Amino acid sequence: MQQKAWIDHKKECQHLKLMTPAVPIERARLLSRIIYKIRRGVLEAKEWNQFENYPERTIHHVISHRELIKNDPAMKRKVATILYETRRFMANDSPSDDDILEIYGKVIMNAFVICDELNQPMYVGCGMYIGPCIMDHSCYPNAIITFSGITLNVRAGTDIAVNDHKHTFISYVDLLAPREERRAQLQPDYYFHCECTQCSNDDIDRMMLSTKCPNAECDAPIIRIGDDFQPCTACTCSNFSAIYESSVDEITRWSAAIYKQLQEWEQNGKEPQAILVECVKCLQRQADVLHLKWNVHVLRIKDLAAMCHFRMEAWTEAARLVLDTLEAKRKYFPPDHPNLSLQLFSAGKALMLTGKAKEGLCYLEEALAMISTTHGSDHPLVAQVKLLVAETEDLIKKSESKS
Repeated sequence: MQQKAWIDHKKECQHLKLMTPAVPIERARLLSRIIYKIRRGVLEAKEWNQFENYPERTIHHVISHRELIKNDPAMKRKVATILYETRRFMANDSPSDDDILEIYGKVIMNAFVICDELNQPMYVGCGMYIGPCIMDHSCYPNAIITFSGITLNVRAGTDIAVNDHKHTFISYVDLLAPREERRAQLQPDYYFHCECTQCSNDDIDRMMLSTKCPNAECDAPIIRIGDDFQPCTACTCSNFSAIYESSVDEITRWSAAIYKQLQEWEQNGKEPQAILVECVKCLQRQADVLHLKWNVHVLRIKDLAAMCHFRMEAWTEAARLVLDTLEAKRKYFPPDHPNLSLQLFSAGKALMLTGKAKEGLCYLEEALAMISTTHGSDHPLVAQVKLLVAETEDLIKKSESKS
């Protein structure tokens, strides 16, 4: 592995030495590595044969959207920095600006963020996987991406009638987001307006943005069609004041912004205690108007809070928050989706650690069956879940023998 990497890294070392004490940006280093691999003719996907009638595929078949990028003012500003930094790093080895832009377009349109075994971004880099990037996007995907180290795995999440890449879809974005937010990410990043089955499902999107019934005695969700809040289906309440309507809009915008900020804190290594304090404040404010069970802005903050409790080993609170979001995730995610299977795993683990082994075992067994499908029976996470299942069964047996 090191010998293979050294072929390209040798040139990189030369450039790093010439730039010292300056440090190149990561994108410039990534592009230089790809450029050297292209020159050696090694960026191919001949081994990728998951589909019938699969076309021969190399880096040259990957879409770059170069012309769209050239005509996009926001992207042009980003690209200007990339071009300058790549030329500065590669010096006399640098290709033309058009060639750099072509490769950069391929990277931003097709690269995968490398995730850990729990499907969380590792924030150590991204990878160009020439075969898998042929698959198109859906907000309700029928295929699943997982990682074993830097090896990318693709598995069917459900039965796919036609073994063809044109009928196989993965997700490019976070599925736990309302339609407008998903489209707002896809359009500038990938240059298409998503019209998948999930984006066409108005009922799901309305539930994702559901609000609290003004009747304090009712816990049913209120949905909004256009600008109009619909009468409560449980208590028929339709008393939506101007203050209620403006509060919903304000807190929805604020929730999206604070979630982004807290994500950045987590990525930058902020202490879980500090993140949790802000999560609690956020949930308190959301509780005034957003529906605590179905609204995705609430669900995402609960996820961050649960993660903090896990890191702090506060198992009771972690279990409560994970279970709070489970029903909504069963509704919003496709069956056997990794996010759902990992939610079940987290629920089972937290319950087991709080002394509720029997309850936890039910979730762990469901998680094991699902993770075996989503990750494959030989994935390290499957062995980890099996071990926890065995430990939980032992705890139950010991408890029963004492009684």
